[in-house]
Amino acid sequence: MLIKQLCFDCGYGSAALRERIYCENKSQENKMQGILIYTAAGDSEGTMGGLVRQGEAGRIEKIIQRALQDAMWCGADPICIESPGQGTGNSNLAACHNCCLLPETSCEQGNRFLDRALLVGLPEDRTKGFFYRLLAQKKAP
Repeated sequence: MLIKQLCFDCGYGSAALRERIYCENKSQENKMQGILIYTAAGDSEGTMGGLVRQGEAGRIEKIIQRALQDAMWCGADPICIESPGQGTGNSNLAACHNCCLLPETSCEQGNRFLDRALLVGLPEDRTKGFFYRLLAQKKAP
């Protein structure tokens, strides 16, 4: 969802961007989490500077909020949001090509273990979403 929003904001196609998620919680002193979104293509599709600029303080927060707001609805709803399992080995819940899935080259985990309802909640109960409090705040422009 974040890559799709960044594509809209900086001009790259979703196949040109890739992501890597970093997370470690082995000890209290060494907790670490981060996300790297990068491009391996340097062509006329977009500019690396445009992508870098989106990560600046004040911009990235709005991008994340817009991505989450957009994730509250999918063109395949209610089928997508109510899915008991879809994708490879039914490893995805509320995730389809309309809302979450990326080109094969972009997703390190192969578009598995995705569920936008985990992030934004269900239409009838948004409080079940991890980002409920953020979404309840003022909407990003």
